[in-house]
Amino acid sequence: MLNIKMIFMVFVFVGLLTNSLSAIARPSSDVKTIEQMNVLLDFLYGSHHGYQVFVNQLKEDIAHQNKGGVAEFVKYPLTINLNNKPVAIKNTQQFIQNYEAIITPKVKGAVAKQQFIGMFANGQGMMFGSGQLWISGYCLDKTCKDPTQMKIYIKAINN
Repeated sequence: MLNIKMIFMVFVFVGLLTNSLSAIARPSSDVKTIEQMNVLLDFLYGSHHGYQVFVNQLKEDIAHQNKGGVAEFVKYPLTINLNNKPVAIKNTQQFIQNYEAIITPKVKGAVAKQQFIGMFANGQGMMFGSGQLWISGYCLDKTCKDPTQMKIYIKAINN
């Protein structure tokens, strides 16, 4: 049978847990510092390592039309709408051949405007703009416990 002291301890524990989780799992728009962003990514993905570097390099490659650099960041196959039809882009060569149709001015603008701090992030990945481009980390080993065995890719482009 529960006594008053135990019930009180449960309420205190639940209150502390709720407060801690709300601090960690706050909406990305509430994130104002790199430290807060790193805590959010650590919570969501187990590690924040590599995400800021990836985002900055992707922004630079898209801004400078580095088609090969952007193509290397893609997780293939990648289904893209080309001429209002879904097309599976299977490799870097196919991506580069269709670059202008994939990285449209809308996608390029969303990437250019996006700041790393405060990016929308959830268990599915990180979003540029209002969903024009998504990135996510993929485990290179079966355990998925070693952050060095994870690679970040573009997982979706909604052009």
